Order: sequence, then structure tokens, then C-alpha cells
Amino acid sequence: MKSSTAAFVALVALTGPAFAQDAITPETLSVKETIDEGPNIFVLDQAWSGPSSINVLSAEDFSMKGNMGPGTTAQMVLASDGKTLYSTSVYFERYSYGPITNVFHTWDVDTLKVKSEFEFGVKMAHVESQPALLALSSDEVYALAQNATPASSVSLIDIAAGEAIAEIPTPGCWGIFPSTSGMKFTTICGDGTLQTYTYAADGTFGDPGKSEMIFDADKDAIFTNGVRIGETLVYVSYNGNLYVVNDSGDVPVLSETIALTEGVLGKWAPSGSELIAYNAPTNTAFILMHSGAYDGSHKNGAEQIWAVNMDSKTVVGRSAAHHENSIIVTQTEEPMLYGANEDGDVYLYSVEMGDEVFLEMTEEFNIEGWPTIMELDR
Repeated sequence: MKSSTAAFVALVALTGPAFAQDAITPETLSVKETIDEGPNIFVLDQAWSGPSSINVLSAEDFSMKGNMGPGTTAQMVLASDGKTLYSTSVYFERYSYGPITNVFHTWDVDTLKVKSEFEFGVKMAHVESQPALLALSSDEVYALAQNATPASSVSLIDIAAGEAIAEIPTPGCWGIFPSTSGMKFTTICGDGTLQTYTYAADGTFGDPGKSEMIFDADKDAIFTNGVRIGETLVYVSYNGNLYVVNDSGDVPVLSETIALTEGVLGKWAPSGSELIAYNAPTNTAFILMHSGAYDGSHKNGAEQIWAVNMDSKTVVGRSAAHHENSIIVTQTEEPMLYGANEDGDVYLYSVEMGDEVFLEMTEEFNIEGWPTIMELDR
């Protein structure tokens, strides 16, 4: 034993300096000042067990560019120029009890750094991320954030001033759909109506303009996340109908109802959360669908993605899905569609337009989290 030990000590004496030098050669570390160029997809992992993460991926090949880190139960919205992203989130002093703080963050997309932040009360809704729960005014001067205590209201946030300048009560109503111009938004109400609210730069607001009954909440409820097509809002119902609502005036008005599943075998129905996406250059809506619908199946992952021509008001394509709950599409002449499911999988589909529309999945990535909503800068 002693001779073995002596031999080992002798070996270390001979080779130790070289070995140690190799072992401690420092690695040169650096931090990229800006993310790689090219189109981006922003995927929010809401992560209720801790802070949320906004993952920034290449929209072309899903390579990871970095992330931004708001607090828990985050919501996000991207500015129209793609250079600034806004988020709202919650911070807990004791997490399971005690005081909470709602924080509004402004992020620089190129550097993924915080440009500004401020507190805006404690009433922000702690719910699954949805596009209709944080929105920008038409001129992007104001942000509108959904509150629930559980009474519903909307915080009107002056972004440049760094403060909430009003709390607009929206009793019995949910979701925020800003107008295409001016200072107003539309919201969905539990009695089957829609209401439009106006507000002013000083934080004052008027009485809402309430529509006639547009949908039957008991027989054909609608999903919160609709899309805007010009001066109209399009909402998807649990039974597979599209409700097209014009809210350009003081009071929302139902323009038409489009039946998607009429005559289709298999009890097909929409499902998911961010379940409808609209490509303006081709005037095509894409909707997540599942078969064998039953009471409560509106939360199921999608089996197919249907393409709807909004000129002819008909389904022009049915393509296989991968259990997505959320989709988003580019605003390009040749659309690219992205989907995400509750297993953390994010998919890229190429879209072949024509008399019949085909989708083909071309890329797949897993963020190892719970992707809830996505944003695109193209």
C-alpha cells in the first residue's frame, strides 16, 4: 500500500503542473448585446409554479435566441413594429399568502432587456394567458389590462407616464378588443351581449354602448379569443359557428353568423384557447377543431386545423394537428402557421394556398414548459 501511494505521489509530482494547467484554463465568456437578426416568435411559458418566461425563438428554424423574465401569471402583447414587447405579471411577497404587486414591464426586443417597469395596483386577473387580456390602443399610447377581484374591470395604462390612469368597471364582461382607431374597446358579456367602452386621455370614460343579444351563452357560448378583421370582430362558438360583429359604431352589431360544422360528420367542434388565427393577405381564418364533441370538450387539444375562406364563408381545408391549444399565423402572402400544446411542443406549418388549403408540419421544438400564447413580428 505504501509503495503504491508513493508511486502515485511521484506521478502527481511529475504530471501535476501540466494537468492542473489544463484543468483550470479559463473559458472566455461573453454576452451577446443583441439577439440574432431575422423574424421572431415569442412563446409565453406562464409557469404558475414560479416566474413566467417569454421565450424568443427564430420564426424560421426555432433556434433559441433568449428569453425575458416577467413575474408569474404573465400576459404579453407585442408592439406593431416588433421592437417593443409589453407584459403584465404578479409578484408575491410570501407567494402562498401576504401582499402582491402587479407590475407592467416594457421590454426591448433587440436586447431582451427591461426598458421600464412600474406597479399598477393589485387587481390584475390571475388567469391563463390570453390575447384578449392585455391589449394596446390603436395608437399604442395606452395599454388595457383585464382585472378580476372577482368583479371585472379594465385598467387603462398610460405607457409613457408609467401609471394606470383609470379603472373602467366592466361588470359581467370579459376580454379587451381595441378599436382600429380612436379610444375605445369592445368586451364580451355573460348575457350574450357585447359592450363598447370609450375613454379619454385624462382617464375619464363614458357609459358603455350595449348591443342586442348576439349569442346564447347557454346554448352556444363563444370563446374569449376572437380576431379582428377590419371593422369587424369574429368570435368562434362552442358549436362551431362564427359570430361576425361590427363594432365601428357606438354599439356593437351582429353582421352575420357562419356555420362551420353544418353537415359535417363526427360531431366536430372548435377547441383550445388561442384557437383562431387570421391571415389578412389571403383573407383566411384558421381554427383548431376536434371530433366527438361533448360538454366540456372545448378545452381539448386539436385533431385538425380548418382553413376558412372569409370571402366565400366556407371551409376550404382540413389538415392534421398535433393537439394544439394555441395557433398564430404570419401576415405574409405565403402564410406560415405556428401551433403550441400543453406538453410544451411548438410546431411550424407551411401553408399551401389555393382552392383547397393544405398545412404541413415542418419544424418542431419543445420549450419544456406550458406555452399559452404566442406573438409574431412578421
